[in-house]
Amino acid sequence: MNKKLFTVMLIVVLIFFAANGYAKTQLRVATWAGGEEAELDEAIIAEFMAQNPEYEVVYEPVSTDYYQKILTDIGAGTPPDVVLLDAEMVPRYVEGDFLTDLAPFLNRLSRENVPGTDVNAFFPVLIDIFRSGRSIYAVPKDTSPIGVFYNKVMFDELGVPYPPEEGWTWEEFEETARLLSVDKDGDGENDTWGFGFPSWVGVVVPLLWAGGGEVFNEDFTQTTGYLNSQTNKDTYQFFWDMMDKGYSPDPQEASALGGAGPLFYTSRIGMIITGRWFNISVKSQIAQGANIRLGATTLPFKDMNNKETVTYASGWAVPSNVADKQGAIKLAAFLGSEYAQTKRCLEGGLAISAQQSVAKTQGESDAVDNIFISMLDFARVPLGSETKFYRPKFESTWADAFDRMYINEESISDAFDWAAKTIDEFIEQGEY
Repeated sequence: MNKKLFTVMLIVVLIFFAANGYAKTQLRVATWAGGEEAELDEAIIAEFMAQNPEYEVVYEPVSTDYYQKILTDIGAGTPPDVVLLDAEMVPRYVEGDFLTDLAPFLNRLSRENVPGTDVNAFFPVLIDIFRSGRSIYAVPKDTSPIGVFYNKVMFDELGVPYPPEEGWTWEEFEETARLLSVDKDGDGENDTWGFGFPSWVGVVVPLLWAGGGEVFNEDFTQTTGYLNSQTNKDTYQFFWDMMDKGYSPDPQEASALGGAGPLFYTSRIGMIITGRWFNISVKSQIAQGANIRLGATTLPFKDMNNKETVTYASGWAVPSNVADKQGAIKLAAFLGSEYAQTKRCLEGGLAISAQQSVAKTQGESDAVDNIFISMLDFARVPLGSETKFYRPKFESTWADAFDRMYINEESISDAFDWAAKTIDEFIEQGEY
């Protein structure tokens, strides 16, 4: 065989192998997703590979010890190329220098019209969640603001007016809760209640904001004077007093009856203060025959001129020691792109889209989602994306403070004072 013919044949063979995927660069994606969410992720990844045939993407859902595995892989020098991070884990990963600053890559790739790289396409608050200074450490996946769900069936049965969609006051919320709380069998105990009492820290913090309070100082070095301010004590006392009036089952009673969710599904609790993710459970119950017509509104506000809530989010991040940063960032961006969020949020209905154009379509097709989308106009960045001391120390300290109030019957004032002092000690000692 002459040399020229050999060269031609070699080129043909190389083209054949490249065309059939033998020369592809492998990228790995780690996530905690399962079930329907994992199926949607895999469909999105398949589209990425169709548009970028030079890459083969391996999808790696992790069911247990997710964050420990990610840190172990990063430390071993074998990180996944893209990792899904809850916003509340980002400060710790940034401090450890475990993440790539995506901002300069996104700016350049956006000029090349690479899907998902235009930060202006996202809601600003969601980019802020993953921003530190001028750096951006993740592409938003989707989001869930905190608001109020209510069951129109129960409202109609008891002749209670629906809440205003654009927001309402404490007084309006309390009056609605009172009207929904009814002793139907005349035994002196309510059989229905207005709302489920807020004890989870992820709901309590935005309620304190909605009452006009703060939780940390501006540089997140102190909670004394903030978390335990009189404003915050008065806010929590307001909700506690409604529980004492019988407008909410106490947590032990709610647990004995199956929990706030099942009580809502069966028209025994009229309102649930939670995130938009609750919509998934409600739709599942409706599919199984539950008599629910869902409505939504904002948190109740102490001052209607000071409307605030929180929106929670996770995002696609790239470890700092991946081999192919540009490829990894293109993949992370695609997972947050308009195509991906159309699949996840419009077709899958899993959350509110982080992409403004997709969310607009989502709101036009679902009135409940439209209410939650409107909350993004006054939603704040969650504390956990701003300080490493939120998770787990702030969360666990709040849980202990709640036990002091509920189990030990300690006053709200004393429990808040104890919590602020305890968290400040953790901050001073550098424990998180």
